[in-house]
Amino acid sequence: MLRRPAKTETEPPKREPFTYVHRGTVIVGELRAEGRVRVHGTVRGVINVRGVLEVAESGLVEGSLVEADEVKVLGRVVADVRATGKVEIWKGGHLVGDVKARTLDIEEGAYFTGRSEMVGEDGKAIALPGADTQSETRGAAALPPERLGFDAARFNDDSSPLDSFEHRMESNPSAGPGTRAGTTRDAE
Repeated sequence: MLRRPAKTETEPPKREPFTYVHRGTVIVGELRAEGRVRVHGTVRGVINVRGVLEVAESGLVEGSLVEADEVKVLGRVVADVRATGKVEIWKGGHLVGDVKARTLDIEEGAYFTGRSEMVGEDGKAIALPGADTQSETRGAAALPPERLGFDAARFNDDSSPLDSFEHRMESNPSAGPGTRAGTTRDAE
């Protein structure tokens, strides 16, 4: 004989807290919230969200510090941003300020001015081996040659990787864009 399973009462799924700052609303001071916060209006001051902060296209956040688990910018943020997770600046979004986050994702068409620093789960900066973390110089110029794919032992103190490249080009003038040094193009 077939039996029906006993009915069990299921709890409705818990909704995370949701805070909505409407267009035309201006908040000045400190905003603390849990869950998801969506800003269509203006918030001026310090923001601390245990959850996700979304700044909509019509939203403006101005202040000294924005802290959240995740930050999504479609509008304008003028503040330093710290996130335990990721910061996303979507097309049309503007972020002016320094960012400390595990991940920074800047979509094409977005605007970002400031410094960025990757942090680990512990919130501390992730440093590249051999890189000067105090340097204001960022990008490839701050990396040692071996991190750029050059074998530093091949070059003496008076030469550079570019010298070697120029030498290869001089020894094979037919090598140019689309060819490798040491090969020639087929005659047409």
